[in-house]
Amino acid sequence: MPSSAPASEPTPTTAPSTGASIPPSERPAVEMYNNTSRKGLAEDVSIRARQAGWTVAGADNWHGKIVGSTVYYPPGMQSEAAQLAKDIAISRTKDALANMKKDRLTVILTTDYAG
Repeated sequence: MPSSAPASEPTPTTAPSTGASIPPSERPAVEMYNNTSRKGLAEDVSIRARQAGWTVAGADNWHGKIVGSTVYYPPGMQSEAAQLAKDIAISRTKDALANMKKDRLTVILTTDYAG
């Protein structure tokens, strides 16, 4: 019995620490874009991001073709992008495109988004 108690303690300790690895006060702003015909998708996911502690600077439509829902990050923000992707259920992160702002994360939602 004593061996099962220590085994169950580390699991709850580990899970919250990964979920709160980046304090909300240290998170960059996020821009959310809808690259689908689904109305309101960017705003819906913005609400989810805000509930997870992110500041969403804006939500709009993205014009162009993106392969899959992606969190784009500028240099030095890869871990923040990974945290945001986890928080809003996106599996793909990539370096920011040339036309994206370099002080924030950019999310482009495509038809594969099931979140």
